[in-house]
Amino acid sequence: NTQIPGTYQLIYVSEKMMKISLVTLLHYILPFLVLLTNYEIHGAHSRRRPTVRSSAPPRYDREITTFSEDGRLKQVEYGMEAADRGDAVITVVINETLAIVSTSPDKVHRLDAHILLVTSGLKGDGRFLASHLRKACQEHRSYYDEAPTVKEIADLASNFQHELTKHFGVRPFGCTAIVLGVTEGELKLYQSEPGGGLDECTFCVAGRKKLTILDKLKGIMDEVQHAPNNVNGACVKNITAATHNLLHHDADKDEDDDRKTDLWVIRAGEEALKLTCLKSVDNDSIQDFFMA
Repeated sequence: NTQIPGTYQLIYVSEKMMKISLVTLLHYILPFLVLLTNYEIHGAHSRRRPTVRSSAPPRYDREITTFSEDGRLKQVEYGMEAADRGDAVITVVINETLAIVSTSPDKVHRLDAHILLVTSGLKGDGRFLASHLRKACQEHRSYYDEAPTVKEIADLASNFQHELTKHFGVRPFGCTAIVLGVTEGELKLYQSEPGGGLDECTFCVAGRKKLTILDKLKGIMDEVQHAPNNVNGACVKNITAATHNLLHHDADKDEDDDRKTDLWVIRAGEEALKLTCLKSVDNDSIQDFFMA
């Protein structure tokens, strides 16, 4: 047998290892080269490829922080729609010391001795908002040793509703908040919407068919303001009865008109509200109350 010299033996082993290394390299690297080549080809011709667009409209209502093309927040509008589907609430400040609230049961929440919250829409959202504002009133008394003003609590309500429109993972409240209270012996009324808007008013309407009821209520209040004695007992009784009737006109013909309605008569004291609640009222009970 011919003996292979040591130099040629090393060359033979090296060539064999190179063949194995090349096969292994091609086995693992070739797929990536193919993908890279396809990517470069697509990138080179990307401008000539047609753009395929879906025929479905874009969905801007999946996130609260995304505006639609026309500058609207759809989730906020959904919250306002939920508030408008609730039972109607009518709140009227007749003068500086007397107000009435006509609403269905469980919509009036006492926040402090001098402040009420009236809600329309989702009851759970209304209770949560009332709990948050009630805690804020207690903390204000604890920190400053004085009662908060009605404007401060109304600002807290609107700011809290507005905060829910700016953060991912939350939804707006589906309720309208009406804050009524007394400051320095004078009644103040504020209304806050799910989007965070706040308005001061002398009367307001929230809930189902609020625009229709509000138009009729404006006519009644215009007559009262031009009356010679717009604070006498007969005038107050007429406003109260008209407010109650407006709520019952709110019922559709195909709905049950026997829904319960509570009437709250609110008088301003020095530092607190004096409340009288008439449960499930009708016009006769209103007449009897003001005759007493």
